Amino acid sequence: MPLDQPKEGTKKRRVIQILDSPDGKKSTKMKKASYLHLETIQQFSHNVLAYSDTYIWKCAEASVSRLDAYILLTGGELSDDVIDAFVIRLCNKIETTDSYDRKIHVTRPWLAQAFLEGNLEMVAKRMKENVSQQKFLECERILIPIVSSGHWHLVELVREETKFYHYSSINSPIYTADAVKFINKFMSFIESNWGLGKLEHHGLVSVAVPQQGPTLDCGIFMIEFINSIVEKRSITISKGDCAKYRARFCAALLYARDSPFL
Repeated sequence: MPLDQPKEGTKKRRVIQILDSPDGKKSTKMKKASYLHLETIQQFSHNVLAYSDTYIWKCAEASVSRLDAYILLTGGELSDDVIDAFVIRLCNKIETTDSYDRKIHVTRPWLAQAFLEGNLEMVAKRMKENVSQQKFLECERILIPIVSSGHWHLVELVREETKFYHYSSINSPIYTADAVKFINKFMSFIESNWGLGKLEHHGLVSVAVPQQGPTLDCGIFMIEFINSIVEKRSITISKGDCAKYRARFCAALLYARDSPFL
């Protein structure tokens, strides 16, 4: 059964939105430092075009460029590739480290994007890559990163509770609507393609989590939400911690040292 869907305020185009109210209104003022920061990134982009294809981390499925790393370190919006690298490394650690619960599964960011874009061919491909029927039935929790309306947030499916939990570092009906849209499409796909019959209704619960400031730190918050769930600990990140988390993540990519981000 589909969830009741709030009014959508989304845009198909990938846009950075900085909101300062629970009503989802765009901020009319942004700290001067943020503007200067964005200007610095733009200037840097022109200077390093010759090096932007030089990777600081790479595997068969994904890569992170020098430019991605610079933006990560200097407070910019985390790219899809950076989030993908985080998920790949974390999943590898879950599969190879006994201290992690293998009944928790994290999908790559492309899964939710395919559903929200409505590309049926890509949806089937991404489901096959990320959430097989066996994985769906075996796992107790499935964590699904979502990027929508320029914002990274997280949906967690807890199968035993027949509930989805939504984690967002900005409380806004825009992102709740995007989460509902994804969940409805995701559950509809499973009902239509896996022969499991009519699935029990799954409610959506918005989780009270730490909130970011008027910054581009949503990806950092989402990464920490995922780490907290996987490591079964409280979510403790605050907006003052983001520079530290950015540096730790970049160091993990550069030097592959043991880290919660691996």
